[in-house]
Amino acid sequence: MTKVLVTASFGHIGQTIIPLLAADGVEVRAVDPDPANESALKKLGAKEVIVGDIRRDEIIDQAVEGVDKILLILPDALTGIVPMAMRIIAAAEKYNVKHFVFSSCLNTVMELVQHWEKYEIEDALMGSTLNYTITKPSGYMEGHFPTGPDSVFETGVYTTFIKVDQPSNMISLTDIAAANEKVLLSDDEYYACSLDLCSAGNRTTREYAQEICDKTNQKLQINQIPVPDFPTVHANDQFGRIAAYHGNHPYKGNPLDFNALMGRPAKTFSEYVDEVIAGK
Repeated sequence: MTKVLVTASFGHIGQTIIPLLAADGVEVRAVDPDPANESALKKLGAKEVIVGDIRRDEIIDQAVEGVDKILLILPDALTGIVPMAMRIIAAAEKYNVKHFVFSSCLNTVMELVQHWEKYEIEDALMGSTLNYTITKPSGYMEGHFPTGPDSVFETGVYTTFIKVDQPSNMISLTDIAAANEKVLLSDDEYYACSLDLCSAGNRTTREYAQEICDKTNQKLQINQIPVPDFPTVHANDQFGRIAAYHGNHPYKGNPLDFNALMGRPAKTFSEYVDEVIAGK
């Protein structure tokens, strides 16, 4: 039985992919710093849960030793990301991990700290002795347009700190998980390659929000929050850079890699909206 380590296991991608891998007969090893999440991770399908801070060397060794493959998902709002990833890569080499899959991001750009961190990790992987695959998703639909009582689905009000008139690409979490699942279940077909994970179409955030309102028969209102007022665990200057970058640059993607990998197109934003509305 193949054993796969999934980091950031209780995050959005982790919670989506663990049940898929478990259903495939994969033995999933999860790692999470919060003991309160252990039971939930096992219910999702994790065979083993290591509780601890993945930045600590002893936790890295415990997590990596004995696994066949790794899916490295970076945790949000954590310092020391790059040194942590470098030590995980070194441990993977030490323990002869067969395949290292890194969930990075589309179009890594040096102006954004969360992008250049991933760029450094990509660079380290490409210079390592590991068989690696880098998956590069665009923004996920569920993150930009979550559901809930205060969401644009319910209120017609879209609240953001990022300017909304630059085109961007989005993909669903379910498609991100399915693509990584396909790569992890493969033999050597996807070694030493990068795969952009995108749906078809590049539209502005305003246009995405407008489609939701059109389908829910609401009038769209954009609520632009100044960066210093935005509730965040990050420093405001980082959010300021994100807001400035996405306000002045498009974030476009192409579905070619995803379509070739999966043999089908990714879910469209319109289909995502229809699913949310149908699920109410």
